[in-house]
Amino acid sequence: MPHRPPFLMVESVVAYQGGDAPVLNAERPIRRSEPVFSGAEPPLRWPSAYIVEGLAQSSNLLSLLWALECRFEAKGLDTGNICNALINMKPNREDYTTELLLEFLEEGMMKPFTRIGMLASVDVEVTGRISVGELLRYQVKQTRVFGELSRFQVDALVGERVIVHGIIVGATGVHLEGTA
Repeated sequence: MPHRPPFLMVESVVAYQGGDAPVLNAERPIRRSEPVFSGAEPPLRWPSAYIVEGLAQSSNLLSLLWALECRFEAKGLDTGNICNALINMKPNREDYTTELLLEFLEEGMMKPFTRIGMLASVDVEVTGRISVGELLRYQVKQTRVFGELSRFQVDALVGERVIVHGIIVGATGVHLEGTA
C-alpha cells in the first residue's frame, strides 16, 4: 500500500479467506502516542474518519490479495497460502512463486499514481467510538466486482461491538476476465 505512518490505518492482517466472496480481517491498536492525540486531553477518541480510512485500506488489501489469488489460480498454482507466500517472499530468491509475485507487483500494483484504492463510494453508519488502549478490528467482505470496481461490506469492531457498518465501493485498478 502507498500509505505510510501516520496515515497507515492497518497494522496487521489477521485472516484472509479467498474464493468467490473473499473476506479479510485486519486490526490496529489505538495508542496514546498517535500524532492525532498530540496535545489532546482525555478522553482520547480515535476520529471516525480514520476508522473509515482503515476500512478503505482493508478493502484495498483484500482487492490485492484476491487479485493475487486469481492470478495464482489462472497459473494452476495453490491459492491456499497467498498470505504466507507474501510473508516469505525474498527478492533474491529464485522460485516460481516469488517470480510470479514480483511480476504481479511490478505490473502496476505498486507503481505510484495507480487507481488502486481510490474510493468510488462510501456509505457507512458510525454507531460507536474507540478510545486509546483499545484494539480496532476491521472486517471486509468483497460482495461484488464490476470490472475495475469492487463493492465491500465493511465493519469496524471494538471487541464484539460494531462501531462502523456499511458499504464501500473502490477502484481496484485491476480488471480480471470474467469478473464483470
